[in-house]
Order: sequence, then structure tokens, then C-alpha cells
Amino acid sequence: MIKWIVLDMDGTLLNEIDQITERTRSCLIRCQERGIRIILASGRSYPRLLPYAQQLQMKEHNGYLIEVNGMATYYLATEERQVIRQLQEEDIRTLFAFGQSMEVEVQCYEDQAIYYWIPEWQRIEKEKERTLRGLPKDYPNLGGAWTWITDITNGYPLQKQIQSVEEVPKKLNKINCAADPKTNQRVYNSLKEQYGEDYEIVRSCPRLIEISPKGITKGQTLKYFMNKFDIKYDEVLVFGDGENDVDMFRQIKYSVAMDNAEEFIKVQAYTVTKSNKEEGVALILEKLLDKMETVE
Repeated sequence: MIKWIVLDMDGTLLNEIDQITERTRSCLIRCQERGIRIILASGRSYPRLLPYAQQLQMKEHNGYLIEVNGMATYYLATEERQVIRQLQEEDIRTLFAFGQSMEVEVQCYEDQAIYYWIPEWQRIEKEKERTLRGLPKDYPNLGGAWTWITDITNGYPLQKQIQSVEEVPKKLNKINCAADPKTNQRVYNSLKEQYGEDYEIVRSCPRLIEISPKGITKGQTLKYFMNKFDIKYDEVLVFGDGENDVDMFRQIKYSVAMDNAEEFIKVQAYTVTKSNKEEGVALILEKLLDKMETVE
């Protein structure tokens, strides 16, 4: 019997315009009304997750957030937050220098702030996209999951373009490297070779590499929760599409990869559903709800 449903956000629960569809929302509320706990597990920090949790009525149903790839947890009923481990000053200097040497955008994350450095060649690409999309000059320069520039000021109101690591805070939630997929594959290979033993390095999507302290993963934080609440491996249903979701798949029996996931993600899942654009989460949940109703 499924007691928990754990959902990645981007590319999984959210569609291509960062929304939870009404069909999916209805399924998740129905699941909670039947006593199933919902956990949102994301690379995002809690300010960018709370609006979605509110849509899903998770506070009323004792939902949890796994933030920043497992770096922190948030209990919605009491608004209690636990930070597990962050990147320290020495880590930040090492990783920032690496990103600069590889000539990729380096994004340094706090809860509600991002400090980012952009190499000159990417400035040109960003201006091309700004013109092509007809965006105003004050549109943020930050690299996104799918595009050269994106606006996530709703979750990270402070965004500062910087020139050196001296402008970065001494503790961070994570560091991202952002570039086109081909460049990022080269950067990922080099990161894994040089620092794979020291940090958690995952591709949340082809344009973003996310770097966290060693041992900080969505999967390890989910495992901690399961031990805390005595939840068995076959009582959890996990949905995901990125490399940062794979460690969650390893902790449980019933893992679902989205059809928009890379092939190496799909082969590690229990099953595959339709893409996030086709409401793949809702498709699985409707089957689960039908089964529950049949048993009753």
C-alpha cells in the first residue's frame, strides 16, 4: 500500500510553463484525502516551492519539502526547517574557480538569492536570445534550465551578476554550472573526474549541472525520512526526470520516470509514464486511485 508520494518539480510535476495542471492537482488532493502524504523533492529552495505546496493543500495534510537536492527539509504544518549541510568557503572558491576555468556560467545559490558570473561568450548568446524573444533590457541575465536567460525572481528576488568570488557569501546551498547541453556535457565529465569523490554532481537537465556537499542528495534525505517515520521501501511512489532523482529511485521499489527524461534515467526506474507535457503524473495517480477505490 502506498503511503507516500514523492515528486520532483521541473520536468515532472510542472508542465512546460511551470504549472501544475488541474487534472494533476485534483489527483494529488484526492490522494491526500485518502491519507497519502505528499513530499515535493526539488533542486529549488522552499520560497520557490511554497506556492505549489499551497495549491496542493499540503499544509493541511502534513506535507513535507525536500529542498535543494536534499540540503534541507521543511515541514509545512509547523513551518519548521532543518538545514542539513551547506557548501563552505573553501568549497565555494574551488568550484567557482573551476567554473571560470571551463568558461561556463557559475550560479551561487542562497535561499532567496543568486550570485552569478558569466563568461564573455555567453553574454553574446544571451543578447541574441533576448533580441529573438523580444525581451526588455532589464530581463534577468541568469541562465535557465531550458534557455540562455530566464526569470525566476519570484523565488529568488535578489539576483546579482558578479565579477569575482569575493562577492559571494561564505556559505551556499549549491552551485550550478550553466551552458548549452554540449558544453555542459564536457564540463560534467571534467567535474566528475576531478571532484566526483568530493561533491554530489548531477545534471538536473541538459543545461544545468548542480553541485552539492558530498552525501547531500534527494535520495539520502528521503531515506532519512523513511527511517524516521518507519516507512517501508514498497510504501513510497517516486516521480522524477533528472539525474538528481536517481538516488531516490534507489531507495524505494516504485519509481516512475517521465518520458521526457534521458534514457539513462528511464532504465533505472520501475516504470515510465508519459511526459510532463502530457500529464504523466496524473496518468499514474488516476490508476492508483482507481485501484484504491476498487479495493474499498
